[in-house]
Amino acid sequence: MLKPYAGPARVVVGFDGSDDSFQALAYAIEEARQRDAELVLVHAVDDTVLNSAWGVVFDPEDIKQGAAEMLERGVEDALAAGLSRNRVRTEIVLGNPAAALTRESNQASLVVVGRQSTGPGEKQFAGSTAVGVVGASHCPVIVVSADDVLHEQRTGVIGVAVDTSARGAVALEWALQECQSHGGRVVVISVCRAPQGRWFSTGRPTPEQEDAAVRVTRARMTDMISEITEDFPDVDVTLEVSYGSPVDVLVARSEELDLLAVEVHASFPTYSVGGLIRGLMSHARCPVGVIRPKDAHGS
Repeated sequence: MLKPYAGPARVVVGFDGSDDSFQALAYAIEEARQRDAELVLVHAVDDTVLNSAWGVVFDPEDIKQGAAEMLERGVEDALAAGLSRNRVRTEIVLGNPAAALTRESNQASLVVVGRQSTGPGEKQFAGSTAVGVVGASHCPVIVVSADDVLHEQRTGVIGVAVDTSARGAVALEWALQECQSHGGRVVVISVCRAPQGRWFSTGRPTPEQEDAAVRVTRARMTDMISEITEDFPDVDVTLEVSYGSPVDVLVARSEELDLLAVEVHASFPTYSVGGLIRGLMSHARCPVGVIRPKDAHGS
């Protein structure tokens, strides 16, 4: 069950001046407009960079001044997009960027963060800040990249990854809540995972077995989804079930989505995220919305 959020309408965006953070800022501005929310641009100066390996000590005040000038460029973008000045503010903090954004998430409707590319046109791994935020945030997080496929107009479609164990049910509830508040429709995507490991090395299932797995999964998912969607009768929901690799299926489907919503099951003390989440954050072609079902609130 998705926890309700009774705090201020506030969209927090991590901003460091990179191409990905400008893309995240543009997304956050639009979200703030739709939600009539305050926009907070947060720049965190990791304290480990203040003392270099060469013994050079940087002046924190000089770094803060440079950060303030960079954030002001982001504020100008927000004002040019139509946000009023009294709804935009900035914060500069010293410390780990993921920890800073996680603290902000306690009193936020949404956190938006960029995911940095590791090479031209390719993202082999999602950045550590994005991974850290989605593993510990107390509100939904949307991870955005400058390499995302941009539609001239939003399609209004949110894809949600859900499996028969109900992993993804809270993400589905969040997506339904978003569509009910802001419009759009939901596509539930469930993937029958191909058997893996040495015990299944004798060969892949036959086409008949794959079809049977899809039919059984569709029946189970239909029953489970109906229980969740009954509170959102005005939201159009469709179900897609296929067989294969969840990462491959979801990444391919992401090109046609405005947002791909997933759950992350990370717990104290490491708050590490699994391979599926890392794969989607690294390779999805649309923004990825991530929510922790354990203790995160809705937006």
